[in-house]
Amino acid sequence: MTKFIPLALAALLCGCGPDKPMPMAATPESARAALAAALDGWKAGKSSQDLGSGTPPLLFVDDEINRGTKLTEYRVEGDGTPRGTGFSFVVTLTLQTKDGKARTKKVAYTAVTEPKHAVTIEDRQP
Repeated sequence: MTKFIPLALAALLCGCGPDKPMPMAATPESARAALAAALDGWKAGKSSQDLGSGTPPLLFVDDEINRGTKLTEYRVEGDGTPRGTGFSFVVTLTLQTKDGKARTKKVAYTAVTEPKHAVTIEDRQP
């Protein structure tokens, strides 16, 4: 048992102890701007590849855009909440499928701006 005490102490000193909050890399404003750039680009008919080759390059991950679903409107609800090194936003999307049917969908996106701009859909249901 006494052999494990030095190992446990070494682990704590190396940062393997309790989780520390990550430093914020994005501000609420920069994260919201990245989210708006992704959604405005999608609404304008850009693909996720188009957004990735823009300035600055923006990684946008949402299966709907890859399926060819058109974004006709969106509404960001609230100011966003810290999540990781970015911010999480709840967004109501108005979508039009390839067959012309319109539907609304509420989703959550995480937006980060460092080291790169990225907006990814979250698995959770808002």
